[in-house]
Amino acid sequence: MNLPKSLAFFAARDKVEPLRNYVYRRGIHNYEAVSVNRKTGMARLSLIGAAKGIVITSQALFEFELCVRTEDPSEDGPKGDILIKGCTEITNIHETESFVKTGRLYGEKCGLDVKFAVLQNAVQATVDVEILRAPVCGFDLKAYAKTSGFTDVIRLFEGAAKAGRRLSSVVAVGRRSHLDLCIRGSSVDSDPSQNLLYEQWECRFDACYHGTVSEEVHFFFILRQFQ
Repeated sequence: MNLPKSLAFFAARDKVEPLRNYVYRRGIHNYEAVSVNRKTGMARLSLIGAAKGIVITSQALFEFELCVRTEDPSEDGPKGDILIKGCTEITNIHETESFVKTGRLYGEKCGLDVKFAVLQNAVQATVDVEILRAPVCGFDLKAYAKTSGFTDVIRLFEGAAKAGRRLSSVVAVGRRSHLDLCIRGSSVDSDPSQNLLYEQWECRFDACYHGTVSEEVHFFFILRQFQ
């Protein structure tokens, strides 16, 4: 079952830089078709990069709006039906230890679950991935991160990638902790008679105030056919 194509944004603000920091944003010509899990009734939205970390000194504001795209809307008519819209605050967080929390935002037609991490004494890490070489048809790329010792996986990117493409993401990391990165790639092939193998690269980076680490990763894609 597919959810109708959606228009939406999810943004956060802090007092340090009170402009909208978009975590998710889709326009009428850049909609996303998402699938609903039959068992849970839930759908997952693809985040965008590079969203910056939010500084929580006293409060942070979350704004959200999710719409269903109207098929062939008239010029004067609405572009979509609103599923959920509103804002909420996180205030007075005085925990001494970092933690991960899930909260639910309620609307008239649906709910929106949001998982976020609050990290004490954190720094901001920018993850840049540039595709130097790739097959003409490209390849399937997945990039994930784990931060500050938590097991929760942060999905940085999933999709097709070709040579020359550059991806940028931002992840907050506790000062005395580390950032785990995992990049997985597999060749693009639609032949169902072949089993696609993937190459995977993992690395751990210690948090620091300033510095740049550069790694060049080589993937060799092999198609193996089983009799």
